[in-house]
Amino acid sequence: MPMYIENARARAALAVAAQHADKAPNPLPFLWDGSAWATPSGERRDLPLVRGGMGDWLASLAKVLDSCHAFHNGAPDPKHAAQLRQKAEHLLISIDPLDTANAEYVRADVALLHAEADMLEVAVTFGEVTALKAVSDEVLSASNGRATHLLSLASQFDAFRAPMRDPAEWVKRLGDAPRTVHVRTSAVWDAFCLSEPGVVRSLGAVAGKRALFAAMDKRFGARRKLGGYEGWRGVTLPDAGVPS
Repeated sequence: MPMYIENARARAALAVAAQHADKAPNPLPFLWDGSAWATPSGERRDLPLVRGGMGDWLASLAKVLDSCHAFHNGAPDPKHAAQLRQKAEHLLISIDPLDTANAEYVRADVALLHAEADMLEVAVTFGEVTALKAVSDEVLSASNGRATHLLSLASQFDAFRAPMRDPAEWVKRLGDAPRTVHVRTSAVWDAFCLSEPGVVRSLGAVAGKRALFAAMDKRFGARRKLGGYEGWRGVTLPDAGVPS
């Protein structure tokens, strides 16, 4: 019977991966969209491809974090990192735009300084790196059931989740209120725009309202005329006044 890394330790390792996801050499190949793993453009893939992509990504991040730990012996130095970034900024200011050849060398030095600063800012222990390596190995080679479980743990962290595309997900998070409380359609739309500007931009106002209001109708009942305006009963909006 295979011996797997403990679930609590695996989740802690994935939390570290989520915290330092921006340090990986490549962007995440898949994101959890609420029901399945999909490419950043929204295309779904079969489990073997998801396992391979995510396992390789986790392994590459583990290598980076391992290098960071070895670089500063587990003791990050943010003060030194800030000094290196300041030095990089001064180098950029010194670039002579007319001296193209020298400018390329300076930019290379600037990139190295920023890379060194990045390494100095990462706080990660040897145990965390070891656990992350174990997780990546299991995602790549363990049984489908075990790999699916680890991917499910990863999907709990925002770093591995796709931006919300369906307004129905926002509606599911709304709170219930007494039936005597009612909200206007305009108030719901304004609250949605404030909470999810990215979704509004991608869908547009017409399609966005159509999808949002359909989801509201499904959860809170069909819209009706309430006090001279159209709206729903029993809705609590996030960080917004609720007109009665």
